[in-house]
Amino acid sequence: MKGRTVSDTMTKQDRKAGRGMQAPAPGLLAAGERRATQGGQRHRSWGLVTVAALSVLGTGLAVAAWGLHAGQKESVLAIGEPISKGQVIARDDLVTTSVSGVSGAIPVSEINTVVNQTAAVDLVDGQILTSQMFAASAVPASGEATVGLALDPARVPGAGLGPGDVVDVIAVPGGDTAQKDPAALDTPEVLAADASVYSVEGAATAGGQVLVTLVVDAADAARISAYSTQNRVAVVETAPAGAETTGE
Repeated sequence: MKGRTVSDTMTKQDRKAGRGMQAPAPGLLAAGERRATQGGQRHRSWGLVTVAALSVLGTGLAVAAWGLHAGQKESVLAIGEPISKGQVIARDDLVTTSVSGVSGAIPVSEINTVVNQTAAVDLVDGQILTSQMFAASAVPASGEATVGLALDPARVPGAGLGPGDVVDVIAVPGGDTAQKDPAALDTPEVLAADASVYSVEGAATAGGQVLVTLVVDAADAARISAYSTQNRVAVVETAPAGAETTGE
């Protein structure tokens, strides 16, 4: 023990204590970290798988719902053989077909509303019927005529016209007449009263024309056509004859 100092003894004791307090081996620490990291990754992976599965399921349900809706068909009436305009539609002329998404198609259950009606237009084999394709009587009927008009948008009601609407046909004064006699604008001539709209093509938009076919008295047809060729016709929608009105 001679020759050893207190400092030497304390140094040895310090080294022993240091060995007892050594940090864990790097390998063990790394393994623990790996286990913790792998556990977190597994949780995240299962979360992503769950989200993906729910997304696929939701998409599948949406597609299935769309397919069921798009596939919903109904039995409607169609033409079994060609029918000319003005011909009476018989029950034997009609067939049934299944369609979806055809606006205005007539269900088979309403066949009685079609039989014995008159074709308003030429009908071809296989054509699906709508209510605008036939009428209760021939068009034009006896004493009537159909007149076609190409009208500027300002000469038809802005809300538009449809088959069956009732209109008055007005003679628009010529430019020279209006300048020489402004009073002519106060009392325009009515070329036809209570004319019936048979069909309408086009829309009342700037730069375009509205093609209107009217059913008028045969005696008025020639004058209306003559004024129309000079672009001197306008139509005003009116209430049907006998329609009730309300007032204060």
